Amino acid sequence: MNTALILGASRGLGLGLARELAARGWHVTGTVRKEADEAALAAVGAVVELADITDPASLAALHGRIAPGLDLLFINAGIAGPRDADAATGEDVATLFMTNAVAPIQAARHLLDRLAPDGMLAFMSSRMGSVAGNTEGGMELYRASKAALNSLTRSLVAGLDHPRPVLTLHPGWVQTDMGGAGADLDVPTSVRGLVEVILAHRGRPGSAFLDYSGATLPW
Repeated sequence: MNTALILGASRGLGLGLARELAARGWHVTGTVRKEADEAALAAVGAVVELADITDPASLAALHGRIAPGLDLLFINAGIAGPRDADAATGEDVATLFMTNAVAPIQAARHLLDRLAPDGMLAFMSSRMGSVAGNTEGGMELYRASKAALNSLTRSLVAGLDHPRPVLTLHPGWVQTDMGGAGADLDVPTSVRGLVEVILAHRGRPGSAFLDYSGATLPW
């Protein structure tokens, strides 16, 4: 049976991914930060773990509860943060970049030894993290945080001792708390696409920046 660990599966895309993988017969473990969020994740057939990727002690405890041999480690973390740089405080920026960029990479490095030799690593990013694709501006700090995640991901891949598939994924504009009700895609459509992209890249070591349809995005 395929096994997956999803960090950040309490709602939205993370919960949708857990539901989609479980429906396909995967054994799914997902993390939530609050006990109040456990029921929704358990209801889709996932094993629930409490963990906060911004807390090293929490990650260390999670590491001890996860058995080696994962087929997929999917790190889903993101907050919108301040809409523009002019209004941001140092604390705002630190929280945004830690949550969206630094903590996901720290979590990946912490849990890499729980992946099977041919296991995959995936990060939830955004096309807004594309420097080359930034032709419209807007949400400048969020864009910068996702660009930082993309850059850190490339650095992580360059330093891997064991080549493996590492995907940086854009889910599309999705009807979530962050995306809003007017977004193009519902969660089931987005996560079905993301899972198909993941399956298509199994056994293909190297990094790629892709959207939910499998299209390559410019870094």
